Amino acid sequence: MTTIATKIALSVLGAAGISLLSWTPARAVIFVEPIVTTVNEDIFKTREPRTLGPNILPGQRIEYGVPDRANNLINGTGNNIGSFIFDLQTLFYTNADSNPSFDNEPVEWGDVDGDGKIGFSSIPGLEDIFTNVTVEGNILTYSGGVIPDGGIFYNLFSTKPDLTPGGGIIPAIPEDQEDRDGPIRVGASYTAIPESTNVLGVLVFGALGLAFKLKRSLHC
Repeated sequence: MTTIATKIALSVLGAAGISLLSWTPARAVIFVEPIVTTVNEDIFKTREPRTLGPNILPGQRIEYGVPDRANNLINGTGNNIGSFIFDLQTLFYTNADSNPSFDNEPVEWGDVDGDGKIGFSSIPGLEDIFTNVTVEGNILTYSGGVIPDGGIFYNLFSTKPDLTPGGGIIPAIPEDQEDRDGPIRVGASYTAIPESTNVLGVLVFGALGLAFKLKRSLHC
């Protein structure tokens, strides 16, 4: 009886040991969420919008780090923007100097603001410009809207946890440092809509109040 009991106990302990050895704690996922909206009035009162110039062509890829010091943007490309494509470049994040530290943590597009959707605004006063957001792997695409040439819009990237430099987890960037981007790299490009839809695009954008903001900014 003692021998049988001992064998059973060793068998149970052995199975538990194998289970413990095969189990590894799941890593926390870092979620990234953009929004593309109408003008952010609070920022408009304190900072001049940045300009996307005519040197930025449809399909041309620009890379930068998020979350950063978001600003309003003027579409000065000479094109009516019909969609944005964001390509998440940082798929795993490591930072031993942050608090807490990160060790090869996965990075994905996700619902940061908790509204149950990805890529749509939950901030009062900031209306979404695009009606469609699709996520396929590390590619997030906005469509179903238009930003006419000369229009002003707001593009914010948020992360969960908050990886904004100086936000408590990531150390602040020195004031004299020119590159003030966040730690998560994103590639961005846009598509232009045909010239024949220009009038409709301006009307839609005007309905959102952005044409008025442009006129005001040009006469200040």
